[in-house]
Amino acid sequence: MKKLLVLVLIIFAKSAFAQKDTVGLNIPFENNTVAYEKVVDVPNTSQNLLFGNAGLWLAETRPYIADTQLQLEDPVLSRVVGRVTSSISESYKVLWQTNYFSHIYNFTVQIDCKDNKYRIRIYNIQDVVGTTYTPMDNLMFALINSKSYTLANGGVLKVSDLKDRFQTLNTVIHDVTADITKSMTVDNSF
Repeated sequence: MKKLLVLVLIIFAKSAFAQKDTVGLNIPFENNTVAYEKVVDVPNTSQNLLFGNAGLWLAETRPYIADTQLQLEDPVLSRVVGRVTSSISESYKVLWQTNYFSHIYNFTVQIDCKDNKYRIRIYNIQDVVGTTYTPMDNLMFALINSKSYTLANGGVLKVSDLKDRFQTLNTVIHDVTADITKSMTVDNSF
């Protein structure tokens, strides 16, 4: 039964993000901000179970998906909020050697729970290079205008670099939401 429920959950999770895509990269950009939102229907699942699992997801360590920090757990609103830092490595060749570069993103995850459904919101997204945190909103404005972007540390991101950042951001967001979805209906009682 659990496997069937997880399968149904994955099928519902395939629903596309409903925001406007402005640059052909499936990036939700509305009201001058990059923000992902997804509502997942989970029949016969109580608000309490979803709320508890949302808090557990943000409180637990997930070394291969993301580093999470629980910031708010409000049982009245049935809302859980936390900061997440997640990365993805990309390989590239230099002569005969393969090097790796990690794209790191920091963002807020908000999970709102109701009986039989929950909503995941991912916003306040930042691109992290060393100790420099750049809002993805700024990078989106540069990409929309087909201009390069100069980072605070002096580095320059060309339009192709910006597209690459947003493509990897989509992968990171997909991985994080898939991991949340997988954890939301687990019965943790003993």
